[in-house]
Amino acid sequence: MLLQDAVAKLSNGAEITYLDTGAPEGVTDYRTFIFVHGTAHNKCTLLPLILVSEFLPIVDTFEPTLRATPKGLRGISLSLRGYKGSTALTEDEAKCRVTPSQLHKTHIDDFAHFVQFVATDLDVPKRSKNGTGGITTIHWSKGAAVATGLFYFQNPLYKKIVDEYISSLVLYELPTSAVVGITAGDCATALFWSRLAAPPEDPPTMFSKYVAGFYHNAPEYLSEKQIGGKQCIEYYRTGALEPEFVGYRDKIYDGTYLESIFHWFLADNEEDRMEACHQAFKNMAHSSVKRIGLLWGSEGPPECLEGSWIAEKWLEEEEAKGAEKKLVTKQFEGGNHYLQFYQPAGFWDAILELSV
Repeated sequence: MLLQDAVAKLSNGAEITYLDTGAPEGVTDYRTFIFVHGTAHNKCTLLPLILVSEFLPIVDTFEPTLRATPKGLRGISLSLRGYKGSTALTEDEAKCRVTPSQLHKTHIDDFAHFVQFVATDLDVPKRSKNGTGGITTIHWSKGAAVATGLFYFQNPLYKKIVDEYISSLVLYELPTSAVVGITAGDCATALFWSRLAAPPEDPPTMFSKYVAGFYHNAPEYLSEKQIGGKQCIEYYRTGALEPEFVGYRDKIYDGTYLESIFHWFLADNEEDRMEACHQAFKNMAHSSVKRIGLLWGSEGPPECLEGSWIAEKWLEEEEAKGAEKKLVTKQFEGGNHYLQFYQPAGFWDAILELSV
C-alpha cells in the first residue's frame, strides 16, 4: 500500500503533516480512522516523497497499522504541532513558558481543525443513523490527552465535529501521569521518571525501555484491576532492545521538544488535573459519540493500565447515573504499549471490536 504524505493547511493557520491511505475504491460510505500519537513519537517522512515506494517506505509511528488497514476503510495519522513537518512550537511554548492548559488548548484546537480539514477538504463520509461513515479517533498513550481536551474545553467547533463526524473513540493505554494528571506510580518512577535527572540515559532508549517492556503483571493485578495495587518494577523482555525496534525507534523519535511534551495538561495546578480529567470523561459520556473503547495490553506498563482502569471506572459511574451505555473495553492478551506495530493486524481487530 502506497501511503499519501501531505500537509494540511488548517483554517486556524497551523500546518499539520499527515499520512493517508486514501479513500477506498468503490466505497462511498466508508469509515475513517484517525490515529493520534503519544509522547516523543510522531508521524514523519525521512525520505523525499519522490523516493517513497513499497521498497523505501514512509516511516511513521502508525505506518505498520496504516499498511494493515482492512479493505474498505480509510486510515490517517498526523503529527501534532511541534513535531517534524507540522507547525513548530513558539520559543515560549518549547521552553514551557506558557501555562500547561494554554499549550493543551493549542494542541486541541489544531486537532479539531484537522478533523474539520479531514471532513471538508478530504470529504470523508459523515456519521449516519444506519451506522455507516463517520470517524473513529484512536488515541495512543498521551495522545489520549487530545481526546480529553476535545471534551473538556467547550467550543462550538468541537461539538460540531463530534456531532457530525466522530462516531467513536478508542483510547489505548492512557498513562496516569500524562493524561489523568496524578503522580506516576512506583513502576514508572523507578524505571523512568526518577532517571530524568542529568545526566540521563539516552532519552529515546530510556523512554522506549519503559514503555516497550513486557511486564510480569500478576494475574490478580489484571483481573481485579487493583488501582494502586502491587506493580511490577522489573520487565522481563524489553522490546526496546530488539534490533528491529531500535532501528524503528530511531526513525520515529522526535526529542526536539521533550520538555514541552511533558508540559501540557488540562489544568495548570497539579491538584486540579485529576478532577479536570474526570470532568472530561463525564462530558465524553454524555456526548453524542456512539461508542468509547478502552484498550490495554496484558503486558503493558502498569501506569498505562491504571490510567485505562480509572477511565473505565469514571465512564461506568456515568452509565450508572443514566448516561447512554457506550463503553466497551478490551484487554489484549500478550500485548504491550507498542501493539500498533508489533501486532498491527491484531490492533486493527481490537479497534474494530471497540468502535462503530
